[in-house]
Amino acid sequence: MKKNSAKTTGYILGTLAAVAILYGISWIAACGIIKLITMCFGWTFSWGVATGIWLILCLVKIFLKK
Repeated sequence: MKKNSAKTTGYILGTLAAVAILYGISWIAACGIIKLITMCFGWTFSWGVATGIWLILCLVKIFLKK
């Protein structure tokens, strides 16, 4: 029983790590694009605002994924 439990725990941790890495890449890409847009328009860039926009985009993606 312990081998099966350890294997399941490994799969869960691996899946969580993969999801965290993918969300991290998504965050970096979104913030990078937002930074480029603010540079083009001469606006000031804020990591907090960029992260908020990224979170909104993630929520919109979840709700519109029907």
